[in-house]
Amino acid sequence: MSVQQIRAVADADVLGEVETMEVGEVPAVVARARAALAGWRRRAPHERADPLRRACELILADAESIARLHARESGKIIAQARFEVRGAVRLMEANAELGRMRAGDIAPTGALPGGERDLTIVERVPLGVVVTVIPFNFPIELMVEKAAAALAVGNVVIVKAPPQNPLAAGRVVALMHEAGIPEDVLQIVSADTPASAALCAADGVDAVSLTGSVGAGIGVATATAAQLRPLHLELGGNGAAIVLPDADLDFVVSESLRGRLLMNGQACAATKRLVVHRDVADEVTARLDAALSPLAPADPLDESARLGPLIDERSAARVSGQVDRAIASGARRVRGAANDGAWFAPTLLADVPTSAAVAVDDEIFGPVFTVVPVSSADEALAVANASSLRLTAAVFSADIPRAMSMAAELDYGGVVVNGTNNYRPPVVPFGGVALAGAGREGIGYTIDELTRSRFIAVRNLRPTWDAQTED
Repeated sequence: MSVQQIRAVADADVLGEVETMEVGEVPAVVARARAALAGWRRRAPHERADPLRRACELILADAESIARLHARESGKIIAQARFEVRGAVRLMEANAELGRMRAGDIAPTGALPGGERDLTIVERVPLGVVVTVIPFNFPIELMVEKAAAALAVGNVVIVKAPPQNPLAAGRVVALMHEAGIPEDVLQIVSADTPASAALCAADGVDAVSLTGSVGAGIGVATATAAQLRPLHLELGGNGAAIVLPDADLDFVVSESLRGRLLMNGQACAATKRLVVHRDVADEVTARLDAALSPLAPADPLDESARLGPLIDERSAARVSGQVDRAIASGARRVRGAANDGAWFAPTLLADVPTSAAVAVDDEIFGPVFTVVPVSSADEALAVANASSLRLTAAVFSADIPRAMSMAAELDYGGVVVNGTNNYRPPVVPFGGVALAGAGREGIGYTIDELTRSRFIAVRNLRPTWDAQTED
């Protein structure tokens, strides 16, 4: 293994070190997980739930320290970091309870001729060794969402931490170990791209749950194609918010800021395209410009900060290049500037042509607002549906029946009427369409993705009934 230093995004202070797994070390990691699988999956449901619940208590006791570490290594503002830690605890609690209480169904084989005496149980069983690949933007929440659901129902888990900011997720895993989850049942590793690919494709791995880029998802799907391995993929999103002329424009602006600035614009479900009717496009642009005027990136530990730095300088430079290409395609920069290291000022692009890459599949992972003018509701739907990254969308209109009709035409994983499309309460099935991914996450839905059905039939168990002997 090699050693990697992890530095704070804002000031480059060294926060810690992690060992990075080499390709040759993958088989041993997987072997540890496989050896632990039988004992863990045979535990009673409450015996798996209890350490998850204890972990919740330990995480809450250390929540402020974890949140501050998360903010420093990722650039996420401290208020959002705290919210993520608390949300992760709620996810762990819910999955522990679901795992403890989950029961099977009875299949109606008795309704079939010849099956009257049969009793058939349908249950959900764990997939086995699950690799979870975690992104940098919500490392604690997504690690817990995947790992807690998997562990609660009897899987063992290998967490592949994000290379940019593995420390906060690693601290949470350490607390889960302290709570009683065996270290071989829940492992966390850091790995470069070749070692990560080798882990996902390794013999002995039964399933992969990945949240990340489209390229990462395609890479894992390609590497594991020969095994036909179950893949749960939550990938990119170029979410569209359609704004009709009768919408409340002040509300549109406030919701757009809320939906776009989460994690400094680095969220898959962020509002990346404002598809606005031409009658109000200039007004929406002017109001967005005024709302963005007082905003600037700040130290993520500043309690008043609304925006922090991007995850690293390379990411900020990529966003800057995307903005330049959009301008070359005909967009007009209303505000914004090139990046200064990882720091990227809020940027507003107006008059973005529908043919521009950012209006289709060029997903910008940063605080960039793009206003795409359209001439009709039908054109708005066509522009929104033209993307391959159809995760979530929104429609803003005072005419609710019309908005609901348009929502039904949006081929997305989720649609919000009169609210930001960056909407992910834990009780909805969250996931995308086409290149946005495959599968759904959320309380209960993640467990479904990480288990499979099995029926057990007991033949001729029920007593026979003879009408001639009935009194």
